[in-house]
Amino acid sequence: MPSPLAIDREQVRATYLATGSLTEAAKAHGIKPATIRQWAKRDQWETSTNALKAIEKGKAIMKTKREMGHRDAVTICHTSDVLSDHIENNKKAFVTNMASGLNKASRAISDMDDLSTLENSRRIVDLATAGKVVFGLGSDEQGAKLQLNVLQLSAEAFMPSSGSITIADASSK
Repeated sequence: MPSPLAIDREQVRATYLATGSLTEAAKAHGIKPATIRQWAKRDQWETSTNALKAIEKGKAIMKTKREMGHRDAVTICHTSDVLSDHIENNKKAFVTNMASGLNKASRAISDMDDLSTLENSRRIVDLATAGKVVFGLGSDEQGAKLQLNVLQLSAEAFMPSSGSITIADASSK
């Protein structure tokens, strides 16, 4: 009976990791694929099957931790899940900060003169719309509206600050 060849399992594992195939690693080293599968299972190589088993085992552990009341037991698999959890966890703080910001903005708007209010009307409408969306106020038909009474402004409010404009008499032409 011939003596068995000395095969370095780490070399076989390195070949497997490089090729991504147990069968290719078996061919390269002249070993039966079943032998390499046994090594991979026994030594827990990074195979897709072992990875799926590890994920399932991890999920089971996290589930039991959650059932036991551990606060740090969070299962996150996707970035969207992380973002959703973050938004849900910080929803109350966001709404409070949004209300505070809208309060400060409304005070600043009330301190503006008429022309400044007119110049910033788009920003004011955007603030009102954001408040409507965040706090769920009104319906779509009751969108944010800004009403300015421009009839109370004097003609000088619409004049440019530099230079002068003369109004020509139409009858002189």
